Amino acid sequence: MKDIIKAVIVDDVDSMRLVLRKLLSTFDKIQIIGEASDFEEARNIIREERPDLLFLDIDLNGLTSLDLLKSVGYQPMVIFITSHTDFAIKAFELNAVDYLLKPISLERLSKAIEKVTNKWEDTEFDESFNAKFTPEHIILLSFDNKMSFVRVKDINFIEAYGNYTKVYLNDGKLSVTYNSIKNWETKLPEDVFIQIHRSTIINLHNVSKIEKWANDTGRLYMEGTDKPFEISRNYFFQIKKKYKM
Repeated sequence: MKDIIKAVIVDDVDSMRLVLRKLLSTFDKIQIIGEASDFEEARNIIREERPDLLFLDIDLNGLTSLDLLKSVGYQPMVIFITSHTDFAIKAFELNAVDYLLKPISLERLSKAIEKVTNKWEDTEFDESFNAKFTPEHIILLSFDNKMSFVRVKDINFIEAYGNYTKVYLNDGKLSVTYNSIKNWETKLPEDVFIQIHRSTIINLHNVSKIEKWANDTGRLYMEGTDKPFEISRNYFFQIKKKYKM
């Protein structure tokens, strides 16, 4: 496990970022790798640097922190920064590690950092970016502007959607994430999920039928949906080679 937690500060007030950076300099385990003052700047640096932790202001020039979290393609730990005392419930609905009320005190910040450190050590949060998921692994997905915990095994299938992917759950819920099919393929457990097309990954446990189709391609049917899925020629060959008795 890494000893350092890489963090980015996002706040549209220059003095707030300066104060927070100074306070955080007293914590050896926290390394500030960047800061941003608006939505676009924050999104760019988070996508490029993939920090482990965000100190995130609520309002980013009219756009919300939730919009930002949905756009970066993964789920870093988050400590929200706010002037609103009634934001606590909302913060925890968004699965934040903690929230800090302005002005920030060193004592209150210390408690938040302790929570981050405990989460980091207990879940090996940093290593999860590189390790494959297990079927029981829990990830965060957004549904109707609300983020929820989801077990990987509850994903039915995933489809490419431009620069995004559509993630369909077994219960029919849909989440659109800023991610690629390739990235999903590298993260999902190989004994549960297989790619059947350059734009589609399916959960093997939910396959109801596979049939041959034209030109050495195939068609696959999933539980919970009536539409057939195309299996491209190359993937159909690989599936038959791997699974045919």
